Amino acid sequence: MTSDWLLALEQTGAMEVVRGSRAKVAEAVQRGADLRLFLVARGYEETLYFQQTYAGKSDAFAGLMTHHHSHEHRGQALVEPYFSFFKYDSLGAFSHIKWLPDNQVLQEPQPYQYGVYRWYVCDRWRVIYEHDKDGNALAGDLEELKDLIRRGCSLKVGVEQLFNLPGAGEQGPAHVCFLTIMQPLIKDGHVGANCDFVLSGTPQWPWSWEDEISLGMVWPWSSGEVIGHWAKPGALPFTREKAQCAMRWLVADRG
Repeated sequence: MTSDWLLALEQTGAMEVVRGSRAKVAEAVQRGADLRLFLVARGYEETLYFQQTYAGKSDAFAGLMTHHHSHEHRGQALVEPYFSFFKYDSLGAFSHIKWLPDNQVLQEPQPYQYGVYRWYVCDRWRVIYEHDKDGNALAGDLEELKDLIRRGCSLKVGVEQLFNLPGAGEQGPAHVCFLTIMQPLIKDGHVGANCDFVLSGTPQWPWSWEDEISLGMVWPWSSGEVIGHWAKPGALPFTREKAQCAMRWLVADRG
């Protein structure tokens, strides 16, 4: 059986590159490629599926797990599960926040040395429509994007400068976050999307959830508007925010 997943970077536990390059992964993520990471840990092996990706300048990239749920805490079985939010990059540490049912929040970042890091990409996405933050078309065809929605195609959206929102006090480096779309729709001449959970961090690189993290439920629109309900883990309620962002709308060329 052939696979659409290609090994773009392999690192040792000491983060030495033995195959591929960070730049190769970053270039693929910048194009909207899906990202996965295979790890060999103590006593088990795992592959991480990332619902959100981050691509910045040069070889800056990261994979975000936006709604991981756990049934154990520090080796003990739990009556109730909790949310975990992860960020992995190729620099050797990962960020981890646990949001427990009692609204307790635990920061558990680790400079964990796995036995191997293998970054896989699935470069199957093509930009159909691109616009600036005011909704002005830059490339592609909005009508084609609408037609793809009517045909049930798989779509995702890349939102530029997401980590400058909502209400960030500083402007960070140029970056784009690609979000998983659950429910695309057409309304008032524009395309919108109900996305999977979205994570936003401090506008800098490299970044950690220790610096800042917000969980969002967002609706980006081809008008450039991003409607979001945001909360910091453990600090409810959510607040409603609106912003304008440049975006890229993509379709999967393969299943």
